[in-house]
Amino acid sequence: MKKYYKTELHTHTNPVSGCSDIEAKQLVNIYKEKGYDSVVLTNHFTIQMQGETIQEKIKWYLEDYYKCFEQGALVGLNVILGAEIRFTENNNDYLIFGICPDDLFEVYKLLPCGIDNFYREFKTKTNIIIQAHPFRDGMENATPKSLDGIEVFNLHPNHNSRIGLAARYACENNMIVTCGSDFHHYGQECLCGILTKKPLKNSYDVSNVLKSGDYNISIGDYLINI
Repeated sequence: MKKYYKTELHTHTNPVSGCSDIEAKQLVNIYKEKGYDSVVLTNHFTIQMQGETIQEKIKWYLEDYYKCFEQGALVGLNVILGAEIRFTENNNDYLIFGICPDDLFEVYKLLPCGIDNFYREFKTKTNIIIQAHPFRDGMENATPKSLDGIEVFNLHPNHNSRIGLAARYACENNMIVTCGSDFHHYGQECLCGILTKKPLKNSYDVSNVLKSGDYNISIGDYLINI
């Protein structure tokens, strides 16, 4: 039995995330080869997504997820549904875990409402709402009461996420701490992950373990106890 299971919490694929160079099957193969057990696909979820109707937009959004899921089943990698959502109020991004495909319809309807209203309307015992890279240029700190945590360790090398400021802010506000490679481009994969005692097989597993605090963060080969 393995001592730990490694999960990436923040990845993007093309074409759903147009800023990514990585196709669905390629993402799965890359993380499998690097020894990961699970990957959360957190493609960008915005009001401008492709499609005329909400049904068309959600179907288009899920296409890359299902491609990743099928490839993961073939090679032995758990592919998990997440989302990186952006409301119309500003340029902040939020990572959502503990969701199923049907939840995305409600998420989309709430995008014009902003994070405070979203948290009141969407928050349940099974999901978790994290502000991604909150100290990156152009971001605003959301009200702590409208968050479960923040992505302290965002390791996208093309951005300054000011990890020290994020770590201090999370500690001061007693927030859940997450990490993510924010993988978009070749050569920038597998920069970090969470280590858990049990495998994470679905989005609810991710939400539950983050809420429990029973995980560690691995950056490269370095272990961070939280």
